[in-house]
Amino acid sequence: MVKPKWYFSVKTPALLCLLLVSQLSLFPQAVPPVSKRPSVGLVLSGGGAKGFAYVGLLRVIQEAGLPIDYIGGSSIGSIIGGLYALGYHPDSIAKMIRQQDWGNLLKDNVDRRYVAYEEKEYGEKSIIRLPIRNKKLGLGASMYQGQEVNLLLNRYFSPAYKTYDFKKLQIPFLCIGTNLETGDEVILDKGYLPMAIRASMSIPGYFSPTDYMGYYLVDGGVVNNYPVKEVKEMGAKIIIGGDVQSGLYKREQLNSITAIADQITSYARIQANRIGDSLTDLKVRFKMDYGMMDFEKYDSIIAFGERVARSHFKEIKALADSLNAIEYRPLKKYEARPLDSLLIDSIIIKGNKKLNNYYFSSLFKHKKNTKMAVTDLQNNIRKLHGSGYFEHVFYELEQKNGKTDLVIEALESGPGSLGAGVHFDNDYNVGLILSGTFRNVIGRNSKLFANLNIGMAPRLRVVYLLGFGGKTAVGLGTDFYQFKFGVYKGTDRINQIDFTDYKSSLFFQYTFRNMVNLKAGFDYEYFRFQQDVDVDSSLHSYEHFTNYGTVYLSLNADSRDRVTYPKRGIRLTLRGEYVMPLSNNWSKQIFDNAGVFYLKYEHNIPLSAKFTLQPGLFAGATIWENNRPPLQHVFGVGGLCSDNYIDQYVGFAGAQFIQKFGYYSAIVRLKLQYNVFQNLYVTALGDLGTDEQKFEKVFQPASLMCGYGITAGYNSIIGPVELTLMGGNLNPNPMVFVNIGYNF
Repeated sequence: MVKPKWYFSVKTPALLCLLLVSQLSLFPQAVPPVSKRPSVGLVLSGGGAKGFAYVGLLRVIQEAGLPIDYIGGSSIGSIIGGLYALGYHPDSIAKMIRQQDWGNLLKDNVDRRYVAYEEKEYGEKSIIRLPIRNKKLGLGASMYQGQEVNLLLNRYFSPAYKTYDFKKLQIPFLCIGTNLETGDEVILDKGYLPMAIRASMSIPGYFSPTDYMGYYLVDGGVVNNYPVKEVKEMGAKIIIGGDVQSGLYKREQLNSITAIADQITSYARIQANRIGDSLTDLKVRFKMDYGMMDFEKYDSIIAFGERVARSHFKEIKALADSLNAIEYRPLKKYEARPLDSLLIDSIIIKGNKKLNNYYFSSLFKHKKNTKMAVTDLQNNIRKLHGSGYFEHVFYELEQKNGKTDLVIEALESGPGSLGAGVHFDNDYNVGLILSGTFRNVIGRNSKLFANLNIGMAPRLRVVYLLGFGGKTAVGLGTDFYQFKFGVYKGTDRINQIDFTDYKSSLFFQYTFRNMVNLKAGFDYEYFRFQQDVDVDSSLHSYEHFTNYGTVYLSLNADSRDRVTYPKRGIRLTLRGEYVMPLSNNWSKQIFDNAGVFYLKYEHNIPLSAKFTLQPGLFAGATIWENNRPPLQHVFGVGGLCSDNYIDQYVGFAGAQFIQKFGYYSAIVRLKLQYNVFQNLYVTALGDLGTDEQKFEKVFQPASLMCGYGITAGYNSIIGPVELTLMGGNLNPNPMVFVNIGYNF
């Protein structure tokens, strides 16, 4: 640890006199009196998560009774310094830091409740996704847009929304940005405070650059990470500096993208640091082993920062006492709080070229010059972003003639993106998954999702949605798939079936709060079954393509907090359908009209930070007259794939893939998920149920199936990687199930 230094120079005569007065009080006539209290400036450098250490410095400054007259900072220094300048107490700042989910915040992970239902259904399972711009596949300008960071800054800096000149804050304030077009430093001391700070902390390549006051800005730390000279020019005579910069890295430390990026940007700010050091009177340097991206180690960094700051309490106290000897000034009140509501006159939409204003007004439903809760405002912004139509949705509060307008700046997404993933499991084998998402390409408020599985069980699924506002849409879809499953007699597999299906759909849907989806439609299907070995003549009729139609009504819900290893929320499908054969040239009619109803339900109940209870239920019944519906509309049980190509097929521990078929099915499942460490999970599961072709057999003890298993899983970048050991009464020997990557 480098101890702070007092810098004495002719450039700081006020501090020199103060120190001489305090240290040489035995000789009062030897030092000229200081007639006016010198002003004190606080400068906080950038340094990512390490800037949490400044909370301790602010606490010590307050305990010493030292009023701060000016504040300046870069990057994280602009955030902490800006909060203090606005009037937040250091303890309040510490509380804010602890309340954030930094992992999700910095990666723009929007809570799934704000993500459009169709985006959750079709767009969550790619390992990598690349945008299409100017008819070319490319990379984005940054890893993240800073969507959630923008909302965070807007919330906590909301008390200053009427303040255009930052010199009029409780403590005059400035921060630094870097002009990306010229490389010049830009002093940010006017405008909309949350966006100024957003610009100052826009780490190049990590967060998108910021349009602000006519400039295109990135992190101010690129050119000036320690703006002492600028705070001096505001009027500060004495400078206290907080510095969490690490200096240049050694070769062995350059082992991450953030370390390399920080190293590159460090070269340009070396001269600014030298100038800043030469003008600093009291510097507290925080040399630590934590990295700039260690945001989730906030408690340790705050505690470390306070220890370092307290080691300099005597020096800070001496300065405070010396100043108060000239002119006593009590500390200002630090009682700032985020606003609960805002009086909004009008809502102004900017950047919407493909979507009309009705899409926005359907969410906000705001009446002119009425109050709007900040929580509702921010949640509606999240819903706009979660729609998938926008790269980011930022907002500002604009003052005009004493009234406040809400200005929503929406950067629309490009025409589309392409994604890729991989998957393997025992049921569908290995596959390469390619996906494409296209928005507003075929009509306004439209979406096109395409997924292709290239493998031993190929599948192509395309869905087109044309929306009417934010809740209703009409859709067209097509689904082609082919896979194999065994035919079992008891525990012996006696044959294998190759199933091919082509399906087209027309439907209408209504979505409520992004979590509940009501759909009504018509499916046309063209399918066949083929035996690998011709051993069953009763299956010959299935080997020719057959067509039929289905009218259906379904209710779907998905409120899970995440798609893999959820800790809370439900997933539900309730569907009723009427199946009608359409072929008129069969030599022998195979199927007949039939009604099919089923319920699939999964619930995630958090028991503690580590344990999640996951009960589930599947129940279905078939009603027919003389014959039966196609096999896609009866209930298949077995395997352990969580998302089958056919929704009526459900997994069951200890059973082979679709080992049983039935017209009546009832299955209960209970899982207990344990989060061992970070992304490592262990899950115990048990299944109990029945799946029979005759209703009277459902309740007979001989029809009862039971299965059990234990799964070790890792939530990796390619999706879950899982190994399950399972058994049950359908098969005498233990079984192994392997799942790698997201399901199709």
